[in-house]
Amino acid sequence: MSGAAATAARAPYRTGMAAGTVDVWHIRLPEPGAGAAGPAPLLDAGERARAARMATERDRLAFTVARTALRDILGRYLDRDPAALRFSAGRYGKPYVENAGLAFNLSHTRGAALLALAAPGPVGVDIERITGQDRTALAERWFAPAEAAAVRAAARAGDRAPFWAYWTCKESYVKALGLGLAHPLDRFEVRFAEATADAAVFEGGRHRAAWRMRRLDLPAGYAGAVTVRGPLTLLRTWSWTPGAAPATRPEGLSHHG
Repeated sequence: MSGAAATAARAPYRTGMAAGTVDVWHIRLPEPGAGAAGPAPLLDAGERARAARMATERDRLAFTVARTALRDILGRYLDRDPAALRFSAGRYGKPYVENAGLAFNLSHTRGAALLALAAPGPVGVDIERITGQDRTALAERWFAPAEAAAVRAAARAGDRAPFWAYWTCKESYVKALGLGLAHPLDRFEVRFAEATADAAVFEGGRHRAAWRMRRLDLPAGYAGAVTVRGPLTLLRTWSWTPGAAPATRPEGLSHHG
């Protein structure tokens, strides 16, 4: 990987990160042989060792690029040396930076990753690469009954999108909780708003009103969602490309109030 992003003069991006603002960075993950392999100067020894243990070149490259992006972007928001950032992990493995006052969450799939940031948070994000496979059986196994019924009805009409919308929303919620799949996906229900990309969470029949959830507008072939505790008044979506020094002000892809 080129060191251009690592050596670029850093500028804090945190201006405007008021309560209710969530920033989501779209990170392109190159395919093996795309010329992005090489040194990873921002990663620490543990991260490099973890990458080396991965079974495939694609997995090693995806991990290296995603972690480089995480460090580069966090370093800019926190105005710290990205290579010097030290991560801790919660009980279920969710990473955080101590005393940062900034919550973040990273998700990746083939070809792309998303990094969500919120102050104070917590925040969770998920991205999935859409496939044409029928996932009805998976929905019936893991989703709440109403969600599974919606996926089943859509699949009969040849529409696979609802499965991915539910899946990414549910994943973003359990990641925001910091529990991951330790919080069963059928324990809560996601309900989509009719006219917007927003969604609501219900557990035990009660609306979890403290949490805000939104489906993301991503490139074709991907589905994603973000969940944050507290208000979600402004969602800003930007891009990060390996080997390219980010601008001192992020390039806006889309802003949603």
